[in-house]
Amino acid sequence: MKRSVINQSISWAIDCCKRKHVQLPDFAYWTPQEWEDRKDQTEFMRKVAMGWDVTDYNSNDFDHIGCVLFTLRNGEPFKPDTGRVYCEKFLIMKAGQLLPCHFHYFKSEDIINRAGGTLRVYLWNSTPEFDGYQKDLKGDVHVRIDGIPVTVPAGGYVDIKPGNSIYITPFLYHSFKAVEEDGDLVVGEVSRCNDDRNDNHFNPYIDFQKIEEDEAPKYQLCGGYDQ
Repeated sequence: MKRSVINQSISWAIDCCKRKHVQLPDFAYWTPQEWEDRKDQTEFMRKVAMGWDVTDYNSNDFDHIGCVLFTLRNGEPFKPDTGRVYCEKFLIMKAGQLLPCHFHYFKSEDIINRAGGTLRVYLWNSTPEFDGYQKDLKGDVHVRIDGIPVTVPAGGYVDIKPGNSIYITPFLYHSFKAVEEDGDLVVGEVSRCNDDRNDNHFNPYIDFQKIEEDEAPKYQLCGGYDQ
C-alpha cells in the first residue's frame, strides 16, 4: 500500500468522524515528530499499539476492500488478565467498503455501529483445528444482537443500524461491509486485549505487504512506533 494512500485515508477518516460527530482524542492528531518528541511519555501507548492503522488487505483497491482503524485504548496482549484487560477501537469505513473474512483465536468483541450508515456482518462457524479451521458452509450461526439471540444460515448476514451492536466470539468467522447506499460508517469495537499480529486468522489467507514510501508520512501508524 502506498504511503500517499495511507495519508489520504487517515485525513478522510478524521473528516468522516467530524461529519458524524464522533470525537477523537488529542493524540489522533499528533504528527510523527510529535510522537518522537513525546517518546518518554508514550512508552505504554506504543507498547499496546494505540493510534492509527490503515490497510487494503493487499487488495490494491482500498476504496472497496480496506479499513482505517484507530485504537483508543488497549491492554498488553501477553498480560490479558492484569491491568487494562480490554480494548476499544474505531473502524472507519467508506460506503461500499469491505473488511475481509477472519476470526480471532483469543479475542471476543462487541461490534457497535457508532454513526453513519448500515454495517452488514456476514457470518460463518469454523471447523475444528484438525480440519484446518475451514469455513463451515452448512451450520447455522448463533449470535447475539444487543443481547438478543439471532440465528442466521452459514454465510448469511445481519444488518446493524446506528446504535446497535453484535457480539462476536472467538473462532467465529465474520466479514464487515458498509452498505453502499447508506453511506460512510464509523464502527466501534469493544473487546478483550487486541493483538493484531497474532490473533487474526483470515480466510483466505492475506499476506500483508510493506508500505511503498512514495511520500513522507503525515501520521504515525500504530505498527510503526519502533521504526
